[in-house]
Amino acid sequence: MPNSPGGAGRLLGALGLGLGLAAVYFAFDPARHPFPRCPWQWLTGLYCPGCGSQRAFHALLHGHVGRAAGLNLLAVAYAPVLAAGGADGAVAWLTGRPRRLALLYRPWLGWGTVGLTLAFAVLRNLPGPAGAWLAP
Repeated sequence: MPNSPGGAGRLLGALGLGLGLAAVYFAFDPARHPFPRCPWQWLTGLYCPGCGSQRAFHALLHGHVGRAAGLNLLAVAYAPVLAAGGADGAVAWLTGRPRRLALLYRPWLGWGTVGLTLAFAVLRNLPGPAGAWLAP
């Protein structure tokens, strides 16, 4: 039972939005269609932690995990974490459990994500094999 009035509509709206975005990324390949480009990469020439994630999600939706990992390893690694966290948050919301108990609200996960994202951003821009391996 939802813990707020009108909450079922918000949950269905969020689910519909997520499914709609998944359908768009499934149908249209960001490499071939005019999706937004990364402003950081355009301005600096460096890859941000999210560069390649649109193409990676397209590849994931088509079951090409290896190709997706080659485009953005961090996005592929965190996709199950986000899915599990979203499901856990939805269950917490539906059962009335406090949100602070959901997986994505754990401080260690937040700080670990920040550290991993910063390390990924630095490593993918290094010259040499490590940078080439992590670049999209």
